[in-house]
Amino acid sequence: GTAFFRGIAAERFCVRNSGVTAVVEGVGDHGCEYMTGGLVVILGLTGRNFAAGMSGGIAYVYDIDGSFKPKVN
Repeated sequence: GTAFFRGIAAERFCVRNSGVTAVVEGVGDHGCEYMTGGLVVILGLTGRNFAAGMSGGIAYVYDIDGSFKPKVN
């Protein structure tokens, strides 16, 4: 499926995603955790521990202010 969200998602957005394509303006902590497939586009800020245990899929993050690097696991 495909999902387009206006606004910032809460914690654990797209956890265990295995095939969904999603676009969102930002995510809280633990985004894309254990993701195994699918495609995620994040057009803003992320919380800490992003992509912990992610073994597949693709996540694109627009790093608006340069704060993403220390947040990715």
